Amino acid sequence: MKIYMKSGIRLSGIITYLFIIILASCRAHLPPKYNQKTLSETNVVDNHRDNYVLHLERSDPQTNIYFSTADETDKFISIADWQGREVTLKNRQSRPFFTIAGRQDSVLVANRLVNFKRVANFRDLGGIKTQDGRVVKWGRIFRSGNLSGLKKSEFDKFKDLNIQTVYDLRTSHEIDGKEDRLPAEIKYIHVPTVKDNEGQIAQLRAKVIAGKISEKEAKEQTTAFYKGAVSINVGSLRDLIGQIAESEEPVLYHCSAGKDRTGIVSALILSILNVDRKTIMDEYLMSNYYRRKKTEKLLGKAKLAKIIKPGMNLKAIEVFMTVDEEFMNAVFEVIDKQYGGTDRFIENQLQISKETRNRIINLLTI
Repeated sequence: MKIYMKSGIRLSGIITYLFIIILASCRAHLPPKYNQKTLSETNVVDNHRDNYVLHLERSDPQTNIYFSTADETDKFISIADWQGREVTLKNRQSRPFFTIAGRQDSVLVANRLVNFKRVANFRDLGGIKTQDGRVVKWGRIFRSGNLSGLKKSEFDKFKDLNIQTVYDLRTSHEIDGKEDRLPAEIKYIHVPTVKDNEGQIAQLRAKVIAGKISEKEAKEQTTAFYKGAVSINVGSLRDLIGQIAESEEPVLYHCSAGKDRTGIVSALILSILNVDRKTIMDEYLMSNYYRRKKTEKLLGKAKLAKIIKPGMNLKAIEVFMTVDEEFMNAVFEVIDKQYGGTDRFIENQLQISKETRNRIINLLTI
């Protein structure tokens, strides 16, 4: 009996050890590009839970720094409180906005990524410069992945953003079982931007898992999806973007992962505001950076599942989990070749007149 127990213990230990080795070997290592920020910003604020860190480009004794929240206005931060080129605010119940006042001008900075424990890719479009020398206002336009993971304990943090309306771009099939969790007073609007007859998106997912789609096919299908957004489905985008762009209150829009449909909507809104295409592309590609941990985790699971389903194509799965420059370029290609450029697309397809566009620019930029 004792021998059996010892053998059992040894066998259990060996199995555990082998399992750990298998898990370790199935860890996904993303290409280095996913760990690099594509959007270049001078001063950056990081947010982790209720802590905020302002990273300054340089430390200048002639610079004054203030912060304000919903409860506090223009609180001066003494230079003695700086840690090198960092300013840290801990345990803040409200999101701080930093004013960096230099010798000649001042700039407002806030955290682009808003940290929620189980909501990915939640970010603010504020602080982005336009070609006219203006800046997109902070705290007006938010984008994210789905909000089914928003915890009730985070509702106060969500409400602090003053978001009045949430636009859900997912199809009914995608929402089923993953409904948004929102504070009761938030207005929720379901505006699917693509049709999903008979759960085609779920069927596509099943094909990927079954190994019936190659990397090349995954890229082709994704490119076609992006092109279709501004051609076949442009009507649904028209109404959505009109509502978002002309809202007097802060809004948020999202799809499932907050990268494809949400990325296209963001690109069009920034185009309306006269942001150049390189900056639009850089903002779009930030989804890879903000989702890198989640992507790594999911690809690790896929790598483990490949042991059971050897036909799975991990490269194809990676295509569907990330964003790529060629996908957004496909959108720009349709806008240029089919519609005659951004300005004509905005005026004719989105039906936003020059007067309305100027009003939107004045509303959402400073």
